[in-house]
Amino acid sequence: MRNKRGQSILEYVIVLTVVVAAIAYGANQYLKPAVDTGVSDAASSVSDATGRLPGAGG
Repeated sequence: MRNKRGQSILEYVIVLTVVVAAIAYGANQYLKPAVDTGVSDAASSVSDATGRLPGAGG
C-alpha cells in the first residue's frame, strides 16, 4: 500500500509541474512584448536625456 501512496504523490507532483510550466510559458509569451517595449522606451528616454546634457557631443 505504501508504494501506491508514493506513486499517487509523484503523479500529483508531475501534473503540478506541467501546470506550472504551462503557466510560465504562457506568461512569458504574454509579458515578453510588454517588457521589450518598456525596456526600449526606457532606453530611448535615457538616450534623449543624456543627449541634452551639457558637453554632450550630440
